Amino acid sequence: AITSSLTLDAGLRYSFFHFLGPQTVYDYAPGQPKSEFTVTDTSFYAANELVKTYHGPEFRMGLRWSLGDHSSLKASYNTLRQYIHLLSNTTAISPTDFWKLSDPNIQPQLGQQLSLGYYHNLFGGQLEASVETYYKTTNNYLDYKSGATLIMNPNIERDVVTTRGRAYGVEFLLKKPSGKLNGWLSYTYSRSLLQVGDPLTNENINDGDWYPSNFDKPHDITFIGNYRFTHRLSFSLNVTYSTGRPITLPIARYNYAGSERVYYSDRNAYRIPDYFRTDIALNIEGNHKVNKLAHSSWTFAVYNLTGRKNPYSVYFISQNGSVNGYKLSIFGQAIPTVTYNFRF
Repeated sequence: AITSSLTLDAGLRYSFFHFLGPQTVYDYAPGQPKSEFTVTDTSFYAANELVKTYHGPEFRMGLRWSLGDHSSLKASYNTLRQYIHLLSNTTAISPTDFWKLSDPNIQPQLGQQLSLGYYHNLFGGQLEASVETYYKTTNNYLDYKSGATLIMNPNIERDVVTTRGRAYGVEFLLKKPSGKLNGWLSYTYSRSLLQVGDPLTNENINDGDWYPSNFDKPHDITFIGNYRFTHRLSFSLNVTYSTGRPITLPIARYNYAGSERVYYSDRNAYRIPDYFRTDIALNIEGNHKVNKLAHSSWTFAVYNLTGRKNPYSVYFISQNGSVNGYKLSIFGQAIPTVTYNFRF
């Protein structure tokens, strides 16, 4: 504590990452894009042999300023080093996530984040209100090249580009933590953008402009409400809405060298339909006798009450000279469930 109303917490961590064999590592010509034509040497490493080491510091700092009995300001800053990368192919029928460790040709992700929040208790603590904002930058974030092969690819460094990213947003939260009626309502506006930052790439996505990442969903609204009728009977309602994730669409067809080709939009220039879901549940508990050997409850719920067909993915198939789009939905109808809980 700096003063009675001002508190500072700080920390430092130093991380190490060792990439071990067995592994085949290709060296590429300096100043040239990584491809099979720019390989200059090949190194072979035995099992558990050290291939590459990355290391560096990570800082954490948090500041809290009490503005009285009912409100406070909080600020935080942190840095991050991440040695594993997530690549997502969102144009397939089933979007695929692929994890890739850092190696001699793929550097760790580096990030910095700054956040600021204001928190206030209303009506003697019966309601909690807050607003938080953040700004984050990243370097060495991987994205795939057009036509890249991500699965079972031993030379993934040839099919990816290194990007820099920025993410920012603001969240408003209103929470009622106790009472017969409790729950919370939140609204978040956020953006997640990428830009190619690799001067050696032979593909400049969207002409080098900033473009939405696969996780860019600007609007998110969540409501969770619970109402307890008696000490044994309660009802809950969950409502979720979010902007559809970005997608790259085929927008034209043309013939070239005797074959038909498809022309695609800019990377992530469009979006799949927005996501909306409502869930309800009725919970019936057994009696609350303290000396009972076991306690039980029943839960009757409906998942996706409105039966909305939220697209899990949007994909395209060329048929009879035309490109047709399809939406794949999972749980595209109301699903009732019954759960019996039993505990000692």
